[in-house]
Amino acid sequence: MKTLLSLALTALLSTGLHDTGLRDADDVLAHLKAHQKDVALITPGIRHNAHVPMPFASAIKILHLEAYADAVRAGSARSDEKVQVARWNAYHLPGTDGGAHEAALNRLRPGATVTLDQLVSAMIEESDNAAADLLRDRLRLHGRVPTINGEILKAFGGCPSDPDTCLKNYVTKGEQIRLQLPGWDRQAAWADRVTRVKPSVIHRTLTRLTKDELARKHLEWPMRRPGAAPDKLVIGAKGGALPGVVTEAMYTVKPGREPVVTVLALRRLPAATWTSALESYAHQQFILRMNTDPAFHRRVRAALK
Repeated sequence: MKTLLSLALTALLSTGLHDTGLRDADDVLAHLKAHQKDVALITPGIRHNAHVPMPFASAIKILHLEAYADAVRAGSARSDEKVQVARWNAYHLPGTDGGAHEAALNRLRPGATVTLDQLVSAMIEESDNAAADLLRDRLRLHGRVPTINGEILKAFGGCPSDPDTCLKNYVTKGEQIRLQLPGWDRQAAWADRVTRVKPSVIHRTLTRLTKDELARKHLEWPMRRPGAAPDKLVIGAKGGALPGVVTEAMYTVKPGREPVVTVLALRRLPAATWTSALESYAHQQFILRMNTDPAFHRRVRAALK
């Protein structure tokens, strides 16, 4: 989960803030109960703030993924289509994605090109914002999903235009820049305004994608990690983080069962609480426990009534 402004994370960790507020699933449950206006949760039997627009950070990239799968199925895009790495690099804003772009290049080790499918894998696995914005342009998704790097350029790069124009001009110029990012408060206020979508839209999209083979290949990338046990539980997920925001769109599948789709959004988190969530991945533990422990699910449902 590397879709966050790296300066904010680096600054917070350097101060030694290790808040214990979100260490495990029980802590997340307590947070949900105490901050009901700033959380959303959709899962079987629970629809809390389902229609309240929330900032989803990189979890919004499942909308890009759905558009890609639809385009491949319709024949308007090919998974083996070649994409120039130089063009991909032109969308990158160094220092704003937690190292996701560099990690994707390191994993793929491309020559002059990557395939469109590899680009999508970088968007989902490393959560590369440059890959998402390039795919957005390739599939003409303007008006359907926002540009993440365009929003950053407008907010912190001194661009006076709309985010789409900011990104277009940056890519056309072809010169990467390293922005001077502001402190936590400004970043968190910005993060609360961008990538907003109704949780019900994210849930509906992920539910559809559980039936799409191409999308599942990308979403289920955690099952390729050492220690994964697909014979016991299959997990497909896309998470997101921006200062003050932590989100997760996840489905779990037990053998012989239908997928359980869950969407969780936390916003306006204090800096130390946010940092503790990123260190512990308590929000992911929360979803897995809720999806596999009926008694815990009942506690969550009671807390949000």
